[in-house]
Amino acid sequence: MNYTKLLTFSIIASSIALTACTNTVSRNITADGKVKASDLVFPEIKKAWQKEGIFPNTENLSKIKAGVTKDDLYQLVGRPHFSERQKAHEWDYIFKFYQEDNSIKICQYKVIFDKNYRGQEFYWLPEDCAKYAQSPTQTPMVIHAPAEPAVITQPVVTPAPAIHEKINLSADALFAFDKWQLEDMKQAGKLELDELAEKLKNYQEQGEIRVMITGHTDYLGEDMYNLNLSQLRAQTVRQYLIAQGIDASTMIASGAGEGSPVKQCADNLPRNQLIDCLQPNRRVEVAVAVYKH
Repeated sequence: MNYTKLLTFSIIASSIALTACTNTVSRNITADGKVKASDLVFPEIKKAWQKEGIFPNTENLSKIKAGVTKDDLYQLVGRPHFSERQKAHEWDYIFKFYQEDNSIKICQYKVIFDKNYRGQEFYWLPEDCAKYAQSPTQTPMVIHAPAEPAVITQPVVTPAPAIHEKINLSADALFAFDKWQLEDMKQAGKLELDELAEKLKNYQEQGEIRVMITGHTDYLGEDMYNLNLSQLRAQTVRQYLIAQGIDASTMIASGAGEGSPVKQCADNLPRNQLIDCLQPNRRVEVAVAVYKH
């Protein structure tokens, strides 16, 4: 069985401010998803939206290899913990691991993507965090490299899904304005989700499904408020689908806030017209992949 070979090393870099939404904090990431040690930057933890970090599933971590997609990462370890846009060429996470004395180790984990948004390089800070991410049968591998380290990647052919579908649901049709709870869901929205549940049930009979539910908002309002609202709406949609019989383990819900608009509008429009114009950005995207048995 092949396992991820992680390139790890200590890095000392000056603090670089991370903006609310960013495509990158490291510099000079190449089209094939490589970056020099001198250009690699880990963002400050205090800039994360998920400052506390999470305890990851180490078995899932051991499955992350070169060629991994962003959808795969969503399924394995969730959305990145910094406000990195959908088209970012690096994602950063904050992970927590229990040490032998039951104290908690805080680690940062970075994925570097190529031009096709497939992960190619993986980095830990500090370097000894890699040992916590090994599966029980995997021997930890730490590579001490010179100033400009060699890059170790392990190409993996990711099987293509037999069915890959993206479904856009209007948030305005699903929920009352500025609401997100199940009791705030409109009747028309419930009917739309009932139809989606039937489609997913059919897909479940055809093979293994992976469903990524992502909430989106327009840019009106505070960034963090929008991020939270989009996350809560996505979670409510997921809970509704679970209640309709969709396997909970196949679905992940996340919020993208205002970071991935599909329509731009003039800011000088009257507010009511601006709200109407921005309507396509208020949505819940459901990405479905079906892998045949």
